[in-house]
Amino acid sequence: MYQPQISVKTGTLIGVEALVRWNNTLLGPISPNEFIHVAEDIGMINDIGRFVNKQSMQDILQFNRLTNSNLRLSINISPKQLMEPLFVDDILNTAQDVGIKNQLITLEITENVLIVNVKKAQPILQQLKDSGFKLSLDDFGTGYSSLSYLNNLPINEIKIDKTFIDKLLTNNQSESLVKTIIAIGKLSQMTVVAEGVETKEQYERLAHLHCDKIQGYYFDRPLSLEALIAKYK
Repeated sequence: MYQPQISVKTGTLIGVEALVRWNNTLLGPISPNEFIHVAEDIGMINDIGRFVNKQSMQDILQFNRLTNSNLRLSINISPKQLMEPLFVDDILNTAQDVGIKNQLITLEITENVLIVNVKKAQPILQQLKDSGFKLSLDDFGTGYSSLSYLNNLPINEIKIDKTFIDKLLTNNQSESLVKTIIAIGKLSQMTVVAEGVETKEQYERLAHLHCDKIQGYYFDRPLSLEALIAKYK
């Protein structure tokens, strides 16, 4: 599934985040919060990751060809994926085989990737950036060392966690934190994305604060490729 990302400046679709879903015939819909950590524990996360990478790249390439556009694709990468010895080769080969430009792909990582082994992660992330991929730090501000990561790692984008957006209009401290995160992004020449935007009022406040991109239910829930094409072609 694909959740649209909207440019605050133009109000148009500029990217999507790929979200993996599992609909089981016996158990029904199962949240990624439930099955991703199980997949990591039993050694299936790399197979799932390779499937998501290839399928999403193929889908967005199809969208771009049908619409004559350059829609960007964001893919979440788990800690175990990133630390796999062949991860960089795998994702480079997948993009090449599919025929999509590396520059259109953003790889999203969370702080738990970095906490495990930041020294090991740094050269991997640098190699990915040197290959043309964009790198995004997801859930920014919720961890312990967010600022030090920006100082030491080749990050292009930071994503403001939904917990801050939820309280943006009702809590002065949350608004101050959001304002500060956006300022940090601007000063560091990074793109800033707000997640979990659910109301017009939140959107208008983030626009006033000059956030770059927005995603959330105010615009769209995650869509299938077919629904994405039908709505945004």
